[in-house]
Amino acid sequence: MHRYRQITYRFENSTEIIKCIPAAYRKGQERGERVRPKSKEEMKKANMQQAARKLARKINANFSPGDYHLIVTYKRAPDKQTAHQNLKNFLKSLRKAYKKARGELKYIAMTEYKGKRVHHHLVINNIQMEGRTVPGTIRSLWKLHGGIQLISLYDSGEYSELASYLIKETEETFREEDSPFKQRYSCSRNLITPEPKVEDKEVKHTWRKTPKPPPGYYIKPDSLYNGFDKMGYRNQRYILIKLNPDGEDWGENWTYEEYWPD
Repeated sequence: MHRYRQITYRFENSTEIIKCIPAAYRKGQERGERVRPKSKEEMKKANMQQAARKLARKINANFSPGDYHLIVTYKRAPDKQTAHQNLKNFLKSLRKAYKKARGELKYIAMTEYKGKRVHHHLVINNIQMEGRTVPGTIRSLWKLHGGIQLISLYDSGEYSELASYLIKETEETFREEDSPFKQRYSCSRNLITPEPKVEDKEVKHTWRKTPKPPPGYYIKPDSLYNGFDKMGYRNQRYILIKLNPDGEDWGENWTYEEYWPD
């Protein structure tokens, strides 16, 4: 028998699955080559990948197709402190506009200025407004500073690529000692923090290197990872995406074995 741990993050349109072998289950398990200590550059890359996965989960849990990736730019680049205050003032005004429209603003915000003209990236929710659209409201609130670019979140409802882009774009900015942006990004307090479902499994055979997606889902290209941890034990990670984001998801009682009998 083989025992392993499965960690599952379920979202409206996608599911992230991680499999590993915890210490309690390692006796008698086949081992591969241990992962050697990483170089400084490799550690930086690994940390960025981990940050991107964490951000992707937050976006997937709180935003959906029809919401926006917003980029706001400046006619004349301000200093870092002024840019920080401008962003705070903009979010305060946008929150008031949403509240007036009987909505609630949800956002993730970050700033980039290292090696480039200062600008802000935001992920925000879209709402219905009477007499004015969300894009029109944003333009009116930011027009004194500069321009905006609004990009609708893509239809798949899975945003790991966007998260990776945002982490890469802002990696250097928040690390500067005098940066007013002490975190990679800031979030509104009303965002859901995704919690995983953790299951310990005992099966006849270990997991497949190429898992089979359940009906109505596909495995996101390039998301499947099969490797070894620092002790040489296997782990696996991949993302499932709905073929039809408007279709019905599996029920709460869905289990892994129903679609991938071990």
